[in-house]
Amino acid sequence: MTSQLTEDGGDTFLRFLEKHAEKLRAQGYRETQARGLAELEWRVANWPSDWPDYVLMILFGDFMPPKEALSFPSLGITIDSENVADKTLVKTARTALKARVSVKEKTVSALLDATARINLLLGIWAALGWGNWGSGWWSHITHGIPIGMSAHVPVERSEGVFDALMKLSAEIRQKVTSALYWIREPRQFSQENYRSDILRRYAGYWNAFECLVEAVCLEKPMTKMSATEKQIAIDQFVSGRRVDAALVADCYLTIVRPGFVGKASHALKSCFDGRAKHYIEQCFRIKPDADRLYQIRNDIDHGSIDADNLSELLRISERQRLLWEIVFIMLGRFIPTDRPPCSLG
Repeated sequence: MTSQLTEDGGDTFLRFLEKHAEKLRAQGYRETQARGLAELEWRVANWPSDWPDYVLMILFGDFMPPKEALSFPSLGITIDSENVADKTLVKTARTALKARVSVKEKTVSALLDATARINLLLGIWAALGWGNWGSGWWSHITHGIPIGMSAHVPVERSEGVFDALMKLSAEIRQKVTSALYWIREPRQFSQENYRSDILRRYAGYWNAFECLVEAVCLEKPMTKMSATEKQIAIDQFVSGRRVDAALVADCYLTIVRPGFVGKASHALKSCFDGRAKHYIEQCFRIKPDADRLYQIRNDIDHGSIDADNLSELLRISERQRLLWEIVFIMLGRFIPTDRPPCSLG
């Protein structure tokens, strides 16, 4: 469990979580978002009494510890000089410093404002250091207790997957092994949860998806349509739909000159049969646009995601669950992996 509990124990926490999650769902939040925000509200409700007007954070990094305490009045941040790296659960950072970030009140909004200021300070340090060292921060009131899933290494099945990879053509094998890289690389270790990897993992899974789209298209190339066939497909595409600029653009990229959207649609139809339409909608067509899996990837790449906004990060994490599902089912087309259960959307 990632929250501190009151004297009443876990039942109090669970009742609080369900009550507040239900309220947030009524406001339009999805289940994962609602539960994440409700858990944060629980930790704020149990704000430590010895933090009267601040939130205590631990800054981690490869920088040298300062010789004396640091104060940044405009940011409301003070930092101790003692290096406590050997007293923390995180063993990968050279330096760990206690930081007190001021808050005007003990609320979620005040906490998010504090996290934005500490992120800004670390971003300034990264710029002044030319990006040459890593850094991050952790606080139990925001991150909870570091936990992770411990699993046994799948020894018995590893060589079977390797054998399956070796049977693929060189071109397809390259695409599949690239997908394996993007699934593995962005994921941090459980004791590094002071650094959020939500955006990295989403981008990694989207890269894996693109690699698998290429692999499917190599295995089952798209059939070129004649002019007559294209016209029939266009007529079917727009039938019963309001024709506007967005629909025309979508039709063009899907049928007339299929770029990635067309290739991905072809790959999804090849892999999913009856559920292909659902996945294509989720990737490229659902409303609002910001929830499209493709749009989230673009928003991450183009700096349109507020990485300090907890609600936004929970939304992306919730959408990543669907992207994860697509990637692993497609991966199973080429190597013997377990097929995840299909979600409802």
